Amino acid sequence: MSEQSPFEMLSGLADKARLSAMDLPAVQATQTHTTCLGFNLLGQRFVTLMEEVSEMMRVPPATRVPGVKNFVNGVGNVRGRLMVVVDLALFFGQPSKLSKSQRRVLAVEDEEHLLGFIIDESFGMQHFPSDAYSQQAEDVPEMFEKFVQGSYEVAGVHWPVMSLAALSDDPRLGKLAVSH
Repeated sequence: MSEQSPFEMLSGLADKARLSAMDLPAVQATQTHTTCLGFNLLGQRFVTLMEEVSEMMRVPPATRVPGVKNFVNGVGNVRGRLMVVVDLALFFGQPSKLSKSQRRVLAVEDEEHLLGFIIDESFGMQHFPSDAYSQQAEDVPEMFEKFVQGSYEVAGVHWPVMSLAALSDDPRLGKLAVSH
């Protein structure tokens, strides 16, 4: 009986493994998804892209600033940074029916500013198949249209996409003081 060298033994094992190996499954097309944050504002369901939100939080204590527009809740200290807190319901001209403790803030951040938008309630993360997106948004009240950029439809439910970046760029937020 001849003794095999370690190389011959490994080579023989490799041959046996190749003979008994199964083919890999065929590559299947995978569906891409978009993750958004769902929320309610004045009875209207929306989502916003996760990239536009730096965080979601409870409404922070805010110091009211005299002489600013009525939709500015005040200025809050969030981990050592000043955040202008804007009540979106009032921004759109209607008071919210929910108490402040039930409402949430979507924080939007750039290099210089931290802006908090108070929403009525959060629906958490929503995952949509990318092919469920449409550039059109149906049945969106006129006051929101300027800030809606398409929608997702899943199981007959429409989720208009509200752009917080477009909201942040609105001229009414550029000058918060009341004009006299």
